[in-house]
Amino acid sequence: MTCGIVLLGVFAAVTALGSLIPQQREAMYYVRNYPDQYEMIFRFGLDHVYTAWFFIAVVTLLCLNLLLCSVVRFRRVSGDDLVRRAAQLKTNRKPDAEGIAKAEQFFKDHKCRVTVIGNRRIYTKNAFGRWGTFLIHLGILLTVFFFVLGLSTPFIMDISCYPGDSVVLDDGTRIYVDSFSIEDETGKLDYRSMINIRLPDGRETGLRSLSVNHPVGLGQYKVYQQTYGTAGCISVTDGAGNMDRFIVEASDFLSADGKTGILIDNLYPGLEETEEGTTLITSVSGSYPDPVYVFLLMEDGSQSAMLAFPGDELETGGYTFRFEDPVEYPGLRIKRSSAALQWLLLGSSLLLMLGLGVTFLMTPVCAVVDDEGYCLAGGKPEGYALALKALTEKEDTHA
Repeated sequence: MTCGIVLLGVFAAVTALGSLIPQQREAMYYVRNYPDQYEMIFRFGLDHVYTAWFFIAVVTLLCLNLLLCSVVRFRRVSGDDLVRRAAQLKTNRKPDAEGIAKAEQFFKDHKCRVTVIGNRRIYTKNAFGRWGTFLIHLGILLTVFFFVLGLSTPFIMDISCYPGDSVVLDDGTRIYVDSFSIEDETGKLDYRSMINIRLPDGRETGLRSLSVNHPVGLGQYKVYQQTYGTAGCISVTDGAGNMDRFIVEASDFLSADGKTGILIDNLYPGLEETEEGTTLITSVSGSYPDPVYVFLLMEDGSQSAMLAFPGDELETGGYTFRFEDPVEYPGLRIKRSSAALQWLLLGSSLLLMLGLGVTFLMTPVCAVVDDEGYCLAGGKPEGYALALKALTEKEDTHA
């Protein structure tokens, strides 16, 4: 039992650690967000806790411990005939005939079941309560097993989705991203999305807030805030006034004829003044305060490196290119677990609660009465013992 409690504590601690530290992100995520701890995270595998050797070892030892405890308790309870064992006990209370009659009436009033063996009457109540600890250990074992199985066997897919767009999975499930922000109103890093999950049967979550360590789930699916990105946005208008809007990233080429247009090099957070002059800011942390587009202008067989800021316009090849504010978008991790596994996990949790209820609400009691007196056995019959003592022993009653 002591070993099992220690292992449960270690299991809970390791699981909590895996919840506090986002799992299975790219290496630069930990370098950027845990500058003082990332070396320890990589050294001890804290970026993939649920598949690390120490987590597997703890789970294996815990399941083995619970299995052995369950086997021992099952053999003890199933092989124990409470009534037959009680019939072998000697009566240790010796009231007179009137006291014996009062004791028997006491057990009948408490709705105890009576079994007659020879000249002995065995009164029992809540005999099923002996199975309580077995059900608790079995419930914990199955809960841990199915929980770990759910962590290690789901379908996982990582996607990027721009605000206002949606992604449709292979079974028809649609995940819609309404908005995303890297910072909140105060400028504090927040990484929050507003998403809606719609299942093929029509069920949906409605717009729900999604942030790191606060996933949104529905049915078999659970969506996590995995990473984020910032992309450029350029609107293109032709001579007739028709306009299209494009989300652009590095190496995208906006051109009508494949020759004249703009080739995106990259989008940078801003410019900074140094001793050498003005340079591009290349480090990324949070939103882009003063974004700068770096691109190549392609026309007449030549190319020119240029910079542009949101609000700038450029005309070439009969089209007007307008550089807009960048678009921040989330990288989502989508997990799909087996519905059968979820029901099994729910069933094992209910079994655990049943065991707790049986243990604390159905304390087994067994009493033996014969012509010489009575005795109590099984469970915790202290309350019965005090009541019977006051009822059947005249000197105690008088006192």
